[in-house]
Amino acid sequence: MGQFEIGCQCAGRPLSPGQSGCMPQAKRDKFPIFMYKYDSNGVRNTIPAGTVLNQTYITNKLNAANEANRWWIFPEIFGLEEPGAENETEDIDNVAYPTGEENKQPWSWFHGKKDYNPALKASYKSLECEEVMVMFITYSGQLSGLSDGNGGLTGIDIEGGSIFATPMRAVKGTTAKLMVQITEDSLVNPADYDHIEAESIAYSALNWFDLQPIELILTEISQSGQDTVVFRANYLYGNANFKKPYTGLVTADVSPDNGVTTGEVYNQTDQLNAAGTLSESGATPGLYTWTFAGFQDAGDVCQLDLFKEGISSRGLNFTIETS
Repeated sequence: MGQFEIGCQCAGRPLSPGQSGCMPQAKRDKFPIFMYKYDSNGVRNTIPAGTVLNQTYITNKLNAANEANRWWIFPEIFGLEEPGAENETEDIDNVAYPTGEENKQPWSWFHGKKDYNPALKASYKSLECEEVMVMFITYSGQLSGLSDGNGGLTGIDIEGGSIFATPMRAVKGTTAKLMVQITEDSLVNPADYDHIEAESIAYSALNWFDLQPIELILTEISQSGQDTVVFRANYLYGNANFKKPYTGLVTADVSPDNGVTTGEVYNQTDQLNAAGTLSESGATPGLYTWTFAGFQDAGDVCQLDLFKEGISSRGLNFTIETS
């Protein structure tokens, strides 16, 4: 329950508006930051009062090994429409009486210019069925969200299954865009909207997106001998014949348990780790060969996961083929 929530709208006493003075206001939203509603300890994700928002803190959030603690900063948004909730009313003797219910209206924005790419839809799609919330970095470098009631800031809850992203192809007079729509959770109390001023943020929030890990897409190319798999590592963005390759991966970057064990792939069928080595092609950037230390049984399902600061990847799932 928010700090200004009242169980019954007609209970308690009226709140005095007081003397507002000259208070800073949250400016227009620029970058959305999505995060899970609850962290790995089952506690609501919150920036507690007194937190020093420096580069180390933000980098740790963006690279958190446990995704329940991680932040995802999306590219700059344009054309933000954030209509307020519509109060339902009933006309009695030509007077509109509130029924006590509100209809939440969807927010919408779009990505354009250099940030437009249909692949960005996949990033939004990955959040669609998750229990997530959102904060925003504003154009003036503030961080906006909801008050946690204890001097900290938390995210704005998103209605489950309400995140939609649709690529819009270019037509005469317009550029290509990715259109996005989300709906605020019906339990969010707008009276709890709050923000952190830019002056209280040690590392400018306008630079946070540049700390965002690179998302890699791993694609299997071939297998041989039941001990070798060849794959490509490309950036998320790109065209059919122009995917930017990621170079420089080494054996130590392959880990089934977020860096605790390195140089091993998880064999899901045997439920065991299998050691091996990773080598990069000298002729084709971003082309890698994983070679197991021993042969794997045909039909075994294996997963190659990467763990390296500055990159993020869902990993490569493949089935061992008969040699």
